[in-house]
Amino acid sequence: MQLDLYLIEIFCHVVEEESFSKAAEKLRRSQSTISGHIRNLETSIGTPLIDRFPRQIVLTHAGKLLYRYGRSILSEKKAAERELKQLLNRETGDLVLCGSTIPAEYLLPLLVASFREKFPGIKIEIRISDSKAGCADVVSGRAELGFVGAIFDADEIEIRRFGSDELALVVPNTGEWRNTESIKLSELVTKPFLARETGSGTKTVLEKMLGYSLDRFNIVGCFGSTGAIKEAVKANVGVSVLSVLAVATEIAGGLLKTVKIEDLGTMRRDFYVVHKKKLTLSPAAEAFLNYAIQAANEVKSSAV
Repeated sequence: MQLDLYLIEIFCHVVEEESFSKAAEKLRRSQSTISGHIRNLETSIGTPLIDRFPRQIVLTHAGKLLYRYGRSILSEKKAAERELKQLLNRETGDLVLCGSTIPAEYLLPLLVASFREKFPGIKIEIRISDSKAGCADVVSGRAELGFVGAIFDADEIEIRRFGSDELALVVPNTGEWRNTESIKLSELVTKPFLARETGSGTKTVLEKMLGYSLDRFNIVGCFGSTGAIKEAVKANVGVSVLSVLAVATEIAGGLLKTVKIEDLGTMRRDFYVVHKKKLTLSPAAEAFLNYAIQAANEVKSSAV
């Protein structure tokens, strides 16, 4: 036995209109066509569904059973059509984003806020980790889009530039550092240094600029977040290379300051938005990706 959804839909119309002719009129079909479809359905099932009388139709036991389930199936079909329409119109849906510390904490919140003004029905969750974990979340499907400062698992993800940032040596605005404007790299490696964890985009980019591992530095602490490092620097535990975006408030308030590393000059790094290769993005994710890239391009254009 194989039930045809189209025939079930016609059957339900006949039952609800209590007439073959009225169902035919509603469906804009001939009465003979409707009658033929019901006979085909009965043949497929192997039993009569409707007893026909001159002015009345009566459901058989099989007909009552099929109508009960058929109406439920058609209700689910309408619900699916309605939700698919909403989804494809990008009006509603859930979207999971992941990001490394700097883009997730300092760039995404404002972007999400402006995006939801345009798409208020899309609920967005942001998961914050480091760049390596962010790329892994995208590859595994735990998030559709990742916003990261360094690329891992490059063979499995599509990569697009999203924005840029400047790194700087950040020190407490006290004691020996108060009047220091620059420092040689050979001297910096002897200072108490605070590092991000392995997998951090900031650490990965810094090591690439240096050409060697931070293990050469006098590392006195390793932290899992930029916020923790900022607090440690303010407490004079050590110094660190951090995003200028992340310390803008503390610098403006005079709590921290930046010092130039003479051997490196200006340290810039890019941010990227990534998604899994060969994976069709949900309409919500596609809308957010396009919105993010457009916003990044507008910022770039205004800076030129």
